[in-house]
Amino acid sequence: MGDFWLNEHDNIVKLINSLTADIKEYSIQQRNNPGVVQKNTPAKLRNGLVHITNEILRLQDSLTYGNNRNIQEKELLRRKNKVESLISMKNQLNATLDAAINNTSQKNELMGNNGGGIGYSSRQFGKPKETEVTKQFDNQQLFLNQQQVMREQDESLDLLTQSIMRQKNMAHAMSNELDQHNEMLDDVEIGTDAVSMRLRNANRRMETIKQNAGSTCMIVCIVILIILIVVLIATDSGCKIYNDPKHCP
Repeated sequence: MGDFWLNEHDNIVKLINSLTADIKEYSIQQRNNPGVVQKNTPAKLRNGLVHITNEILRLQDSLTYGNNRNIQEKELLRRKNKVESLISMKNQLNATLDAAINNTSQKNELMGNNGGGIGYSSRQFGKPKETEVTKQFDNQQLFLNQQQVMREQDESLDLLTQSIMRQKNMAHAMSNELDQHNEMLDDVEIGTDAVSMRLRNANRRMETIKQNAGSTCMIVCIVILIILIVVLIATDSGCKIYNDPKHCP
């Protein structure tokens, strides 16, 4: 899976950043010039979010069900953390999109569905839309109230965008910290391998010493036997062999 997985992760991050910019642009157009916004724009944005969700799920499944035997456990954990960060960014992006769409719905309720743009739009009275608050508004007051609502929605959208950026920075910081921990773990692993190699060499030397000790013991026994034979020959046995008083003790 190697570099391909990381490339897929980077592509999803680019999709999230691109969709965030599109949602913000959609919200700004709704506020400044709603007449130029296409009616199918919310559906396109929603489809983009669904596509990002599917890509994240596919990336997550590759970690859960893919062939990860060649990936070390610490690297696998780092990638799972990256997926969790993507899910958090996606959830916040979903909230941002809902806020932008709700902003449009509330605007249509206040300004009417005729797309008349900014200005004095005709009010649409009726029990489903009229409230106790809006009954006391004329068209100008209704328009000003609608502008205030859109400003508040835009402020919320900006806050959500800032939150997404903070999450992104936190994800990068976590990734950098995990990389540092991985480097330290690699150093520990290298040191452990070196110690294991020295222990194996020491064990081989001990086996060699044991084998040499067995051979030395046999040599000592042979030397002792030779000395014993010489002693026997030089004593009573020598006397019997030579039958000579000179060789007797």
